Amino acid sequence: MTSSVVYQVLGVVEVRVGANWLRLNGKQRSLAALLLLRANQSVSVPRIMDALWGKALPASPDMRVRTLISELRKKLGDTPPHSLLTRPSGYTLRVTSGELDLDRFTARVDQAHRFATEQQTQRAISEYDTALDLWHGTALGGTSGALLEAEAARLEELRLRTHEECSELLIAAGRHSEAISRLGALAADHPVREQTHALLMRAYHHAGHRSEALHVYHSLRRNLVAELGLEPMHSLRILQQQILTGALAPAWPHR
Repeated sequence: MTSSVVYQVLGVVEVRVGANWLRLNGKQRSLAALLLLRANQSVSVPRIMDALWGKALPASPDMRVRTLISELRKKLGDTPPHSLLTRPSGYTLRVTSGELDLDRFTARVDQAHRFATEQQTQRAISEYDTALDLWHGTALGGTSGALLEAEAARLEELRLRTHEECSELLIAAGRHSEAISRLGALAADHPVREQTHALLMRAYHHAGHRSEALHVYHSLRRNLVAELGLEPMHSLRILQQQILTGALAPAWPHR
């Protein structure tokens, strides 16, 4: 009988085999993250080297990769289907359905999209929330290297877009307080992210808080000018004018 395995990359990279969470050092964690991001695909030795060390290669990097693979394989256990496999083109970490939190996240978001397309707004919101509950910190936590930092940034953008999509539905459903709470936290963490601020303006406006909506715009503009030397995008300036003049139509709650 094989042990159940859980892989987590939506936060600190962790691996659980059966009831036990594995103790991974920094390089083992980074290796596991790289293999999990390419689950069931072969990852070449040069790509592993680039991810783990960049240009600062250690002595005998091929041997160091083999050693790390051997260490990780021993920790995972060698029984199929949970195997770290050696291929002619590199190494493959075999992951089955439901084991990787990123796969579960993607599946839930896809389901949310389907519900939203079918105008099942409340069910879509529930799926989004279930997906976002899988996050337990900054993606790929405990790893290092430029390649994995870029992957972490990509995953963070995915998380933010998911929050924004869910917030749009909250506004459409008339759940303005929830949208304001969610978007306010995101805006505080991302003070020049225009899409988040636009949605927060809409949420305040539809909740009847015109002055707060305009304050969000002016705060964003100050941050954009100070940090990037830019004015808000054209659509945001139009939104501000619509709120000022009362031309923004109210949102009718969706079911």
